[in-house]
Amino acid sequence: MSLEPTPFAGKVYLLKEGKHRILEGHVWIYRTEIDHYDRHIKDGDVVEVISASGQSLGVGIWNSQSQISVRIYARERLPLNKEIIYSFLTKAFSYREKLFQAKDRNAYRLFWSESDGFPGLVIDKYADWYVVQLLTSGADLKRNEVIEVLKEITKSSNIILRNDAPVRLLEGLPLGKECLGKDIPALYSVCIEGIPILVDLLNGQKTGLYLDQAANYKLISQIAKGKKVLDCFSYQGLFSIFCAQQGAQSCVAVDQSRTAVDIGKENASRLGLKIEWVCENAFDWLRKKEREREKFDLVILDPPSFTKTKAQKDSAFRGYHEIHLRALRLLDSGGFLASFCCSHHITMEEWKELISRACWETSSRLRYLGCLPQSPDHPILFNIPETEYLKGVLAQKID
Repeated sequence: MSLEPTPFAGKVYLLKEGKHRILEGHVWIYRTEIDHYDRHIKDGDVVEVISASGQSLGVGIWNSQSQISVRIYARERLPLNKEIIYSFLTKAFSYREKLFQAKDRNAYRLFWSESDGFPGLVIDKYADWYVVQLLTSGADLKRNEVIEVLKEITKSSNIILRNDAPVRLLEGLPLGKECLGKDIPALYSVCIEGIPILVDLLNGQKTGLYLDQAANYKLISQIAKGKKVLDCFSYQGLFSIFCAQQGAQSCVAVDQSRTAVDIGKENASRLGLKIEWVCENAFDWLRKKEREREKFDLVILDPPSFTKTKAQKDSAFRGYHEIHLRALRLLDSGGFLASFCCSHHITMEEWKELISRACWETSSRLRYLGCLPQSPDHPILFNIPETEYLKGVLAQKID
């Protein structure tokens, strides 16, 4: 890879506000942090970031339509070309290959945006298929190079572009989906921790499954034997499926998506598992069960992100608080709570504080047993705290 100085589209100059976090390893430049920039640069251009003292801080991708105006991809003056994309992908793929050498899992995240060096690029592996998301203007402009490199490395043309994530709208990008490979069945079978699972790669949430929870499916199921399990915001009910597989007394999976529930039913049927499937709004269902004074031994809360921005945090906390109040009233003494938050705008400390407040208001005592992090194929970088977006808590209700 050449390290020779390379001309870029232009420069972006930062305001003078003390030591910028970019010097500490972060890669985002917000528009409010910019003093001025070369006016001829266009969205998707590679620009050089210059500190107020004139120091070059790296090169990144410009987008005037996003709150994050620049996303740095290199500290040296390297062009964003096919060569560097190849380097990014091979390093990321090598890390995952070491993680998943065993044959009991063939669906996992191969490449994850800033965590792997290329902001906005996501690649998930589902057995013989690869699902790609281009979530930033810079990644979208490099679509052809990304696909070429992916084909070279994997020797496969089974590629699906899932550019239907709403976050693309914040980048001024259109939404769409495209299958570049051969025809794929409506439901495709993959293996998650030794269990065959059907997935809809074209229409399922995210890229088909919540791969970030894969390690937690197995971990939570290890305490489910003989227990009455409630799985709220269950999507396709993988927590329920894993718990039932491990001998849970009963499992109730609640989700308002009929499509997700139907796929969950099909998976359970193929595995010979008995699960009660409820297609209903989880808030309404929890209220009803609270009135009925029903009890469970293991309650799993895995709600969607109620907050996409910092401005939505207060309303999100109200929703999160309500489901915890009701869950704790449904949880029997000695029972376990597994509670997850998937928003990077909420810290683990805030999540624990929210659960603590719900304990106080329900006169419950919870013993903290540990954290439940995102799966390691979604790497967390110390210098970019936003990469730790999934926060999980495991606790036990005590007398």
